[in-house]
Amino acid sequence: MFEGWNDFYLLIGGAAGGLIGLLFIVVTLIRGGEGGLQLRGASVFMTPTVAHLAMVLTLSALATAPKMTGAAAGIVFLAGAAACLAFTGRALVMLARGVVRSTHWSDLWGYGVAPFAASLVLAASAAATWLAPEWAARGIAFSVVAMLLIAVRNAWDLVTWITSKGGALGRDES
Repeated sequence: MFEGWNDFYLLIGGAAGGLIGLLFIVVTLIRGGEGGLQLRGASVFMTPTVAHLAMVLTLSALATAPKMTGAAAGIVFLAGAAACLAFTGRALVMLARGVVRSTHWSDLWGYGVAPFAASLVLAASAAATWLAPEWAARGIAFSVVAMLLIAVRNAWDLVTWITSKGGALGRDES
């Protein structure tokens, strides 16, 4: 199903792996301060971002696995899409209801709506592996790139917020 896609998935997976490492470094550097206040809201902001990067890395690795059948790929990618939908759905609901205080108008879109939409495209593409494998491969590639780009945006947003506020992610400044 993914014949000819090896270089694409090696590039995408490598980028996701590198970003995961950089986020771990940032979190490690800020852990020395106020403990719980530093990452309050991490379940809405940091965890889904790392989960999406991990999913991009995992799905890229699986797409380059030799002799993976279309049916096996569909099941694995559907499971990945379900996990992504769970993370992004939770974040979307928490941001929309105001459970976690958003610091900018783009947070709802960047951490909620856009990742949820990319996860839906991944789910639809994975489900199409049985009906239209070539279309499904393109849809999966599109959604993985979208997830990576959204995660890059969110990682940048997190790093700039954490460093500018001294690690007060999610802290109510009022």
